[in-house]
Amino acid sequence: MTLSRGSVLALLSAFSFGAAIAMDSHEESPGVPRSKPVNLQVLPKDLPAAKVGKLMKQFEQDLGVKCSHCHVENAQTLKIDYVSDENPRKQTARVMISMLTDINDKYLAQLGGDRRYAVPVTCGSCHQGQSNPPAFEGKWR
Repeated sequence: MTLSRGSVLALLSAFSFGAAIAMDSHEESPGVPRSKPVNLQVLPKDLPAAKVGKLMKQFEQDLGVKCSHCHVENAQTLKIDYVSDENPRKQTARVMISMLTDINDKYLAQLGGDRRYAVPVTCGSCHQGQSNPPAFEGKWR
């Protein structure tokens, strides 16, 4: 499944939480690959490296992890191999990104103009800065 351009925009806007993300910005994020992204299976294949980098940085914040949580890190060089699918967490991340897209594009979109659902769901909505989402603890009235 590849995300639609609208889904990517929703992800970018959701991850910004009100901070403006300039869609034409060419600024690079530290530690993010600067070449054309390779092996994109869920994100659009033509998504510029800077935008992929911003998404990845937001995933790091939302899950409280570093790149090596999902990507393979070379033990000798300490460089991240972004293309490799060796780390099973990368496939988990792809499934979760697809799930977010479905929640936002298929389900919340059906609620129309209901402002309660105007803010898209993000990884941080459930993970709250932790690699494993905390257990829900309901509040009794």
